[in-house]
Amino acid sequence: LQPLILAKNYSDIVAARQLGQLMWDMTYIKNIPFDYIVPIPSHWSRFAKRGFNQSLEMARVIAQESGKPIVQPLKRTKRTKFQASLNRGFRAQNVQEAFELNGADWTQVRDKHILIVDDLLTTGATIKEVARELFALKPAAISAVVACRVV
Repeated sequence: LQPLILAKNYSDIVAARQLGQLMWDMTYIKNIPFDYIVPIPSHWSRFAKRGFNQSLEMARVIAQESGKPIVQPLKRTKRTKFQASLNRGFRAQNVQEAFELNGADWTQVRDKHILIVDDLLTTGATIKEVARELFALKPAAISAVVACRVV
């Protein structure tokens, strides 16, 4: 996993897709009844630098394998520091209010099961913040899958 995680950080879209395939093949997600897939949004500046959203690329593989649609009800409004560069105490503060609903009508996700897709999980701060925003849409459930748990 480590070479793939490092490669996708340096604009290797193939590595991101391979991580998505590993997530499908090696995790529990094919056994849960989710309805929609929500990748963690990238800030536009990070997207411009990298050329792709790594969470979206992983989500695309999961969507292809599961037959479930990707929805993107959130946008990243705050350019945050890389979580890996911060100690545990500052990670939640770094992503606080970094995401918001994009203003479109998302009534189709009400009472549905949402699957959040992200690459790494350390403290869970990013997923918690995204889930907090998604709760406004009143989903029935929110699950998350990550490629790697960093300890």
